[in-house]
Amino acid sequence: MRSPLSEPTAAPLHSGACRPRRVASVTVGQTPRSDVVPDILAQLPMALEVQEFGALDGLSEREIAALAPRAGETSLVTRLRSGADVVVSRQRVARRMEEICRGIDPARFDLLIVLTTGLFREFESDCPTVNAQRAIDATIAALAAAGQTVGVIYPLRRQVDENAAYSVPGCALRLTHAAGGDAAALLRAADDLRGCDLVVLNSVAYVETDRLAVATRMGRPVILARRVVAGAIRLLLDPGGTRRSMPPAAARPPAGTNGAAAAERMHTLTPRERQVMSLVAEGLSNKAIARQLTISPRTVEIHRARMMDKMGAGSVGALVRMVLVAQHPGL
Repeated sequence: MRSPLSEPTAAPLHSGACRPRRVASVTVGQTPRSDVVPDILAQLPMALEVQEFGALDGLSEREIAALAPRAGETSLVTRLRSGADVVVSRQRVARRMEEICRGIDPARFDLLIVLTTGLFREFESDCPTVNAQRAIDATIAALAAAGQTVGVIYPLRRQVDENAAYSVPGCALRLTHAAGGDAAALLRAADDLRGCDLVVLNSVAYVETDRLAVATRMGRPVILARRVVAGAIRLLLDPGGTRRSMPPAAARPPAGTNGAAAAERMHTLTPRERQVMSLVAEGLSNKAIARQLTISPRTVEIHRARMMDKMGAGSVGALVRMVLVAQHPGL
């Protein structure tokens, strides 16, 4: 496994140095993830310098085969450097991911991206973090809490059974499966989810053509995991060059009515308020946000209150929905 400590030191986020932001991307599989990372970068308005770390990097075929799920373990599907897919134990690969995340130096990286779904845990790091599964969970919870029926598509059939207990209080989710790139399976999954108000493709491996296939079949909005990740990165790293002054309350666009109104409100946030909004939207506590941004919990409270007021959001769920409609027109 490559050590994140072997590279030269880079200036931290708050240094003001004129350089591309440095991002550590951690994946379950092997690097480089040329099937995911370039597409996410293409969705961002800023230049990023990405260093990738994979939980399976440096392992032999035999060592990777030994990570196959055992009885009582749950599964993840990921990609090897060769382009082949492999199913591994969620529990054991998570420990390898955790080791990598602990070694990411916040003096060298502006952001840590946990670029995998299916790991329902926090990863200890002093770096501001985008956790793909955490972002997806917040998305599903916010949309389901709004009274919408949410369908979720996983890559593997066994993941449907393993995640059957996953629920949002007061809401019934519908789960099915389809491998990315398998047109027939995606259409079958879309038929399984008929009647849902929207669908989440719960893997960063799904691509835009997969999203379009399901959306066209169902005539409903479909959320792509990598788009959610790109949106979270944008909020944390966008320097806020398009920020506009806050208009008087009477002149503000109605809160949460449409994507344009939500986007207009987001333009009034300071860079720090945008960072706080992203982490609040992922469900982090004030204490956890303070740790990631290296500020006090009290300062987080102040930024959070100002941000919620500017956004006109009465709850975290309402905030997440506003962020989603701003970043995903048509929801």
